[in-house]
Amino acid sequence: MAVASSMADSTVDLMKAEVARLVSEYTATPAQVRFGELVGARNLLFGLLERSRKPADTRDLYVLAGRVCVMLAYTSQDLGFADAGASQARSAWAYAKLAGYDDLRVHARNVQANIVYWADRPAETVELVESELDAAPAARRAPLLFNHARALADLGRVDDALESLRAANAAADMEPPDHLWGGTSFEWRPASGLLLSASTCVRLGRGEKAAALASESLATYRARARGEKPSNAESRALLELACARVLTNELDGAAEALRPVLELDPRYRAERLVGRVDALRNTLRRSRFAAARETRELAERADLFVDTSLPRTVPRELRNSL
Repeated sequence: MAVASSMADSTVDLMKAEVARLVSEYTATPAQVRFGELVGARNLLFGLLERSRKPADTRDLYVLAGRVCVMLAYTSQDLGFADAGASQARSAWAYAKLAGYDDLRVHARNVQANIVYWADRPAETVELVESELDAAPAARRAPLLFNHARALADLGRVDDALESLRAANAAADMEPPDHLWGGTSFEWRPASGLLLSASTCVRLGRGEKAAALASESLATYRARARGEKPSNAESRALLELACARVLTNELDGAAEALRPVLELDPRYRAERLVGRVDALRNTLRRSRFAAARETRELAERADLFVDTSLPRTVPRELRNSL
């Protein structure tokens, strides 16, 4: 029995090391490669959970499975598999609940809410956030509230969006150190709140405020090492900045912000970027520049970006491995 227990402990330790590696290498690994590694790790964890007999090991495995499912949720979204991504986030939420790990549970719900938002389901985002807010520790509510504010803005609920944004900023001041993802690209940072605030202001038509927030977010992200900021963080900030500059009638400034995004390697043109490029195209269509030659040229370049993006080129059979 002692030998079996020692083997089980060793296996759990190996999986902890493997999950730590997957987290640390996340942003540097193309999504298609990352996808296969995460599916493999998830399946190994499922098998270990089926055989686990020690409560402490079982809890550790639940936490590891939850973290892997969070990464798989994001990666599925990047590849254009929104429903699969939302399902993986739900699984992460369930594992976190079984483990009694509040930080992971709240993070998983926020990931799910974000994925359905970019799948053009803002009303569902609002429902998901509101289902978690009461149970979430007060100091962990900021990410939920920022997503809540943006979805409300998308639904035209201006006063509610502003109130949620105020609550999000107040909660952000309470955020304690992140012991779940600390020091990695998944850690919640002030730049993420700035980016979501900018995104909300774009949807509220407040261009000047959105531009200031997006610029501040961009500068904050650029000051971080690659492994310490979210995937495509700078590109997302640039796209919100481009939208904001259209709202403030600065078409040249919008084109300048968009240029490095459109030059991004197609392997990193993830669905979250495609969604923001779509938002920019919609903003351009509603702007005073809609009929301008420069606008048509920008729209053509945006079309090419979308057509050559990761979700448009990835083999659809990948989805079957989930």
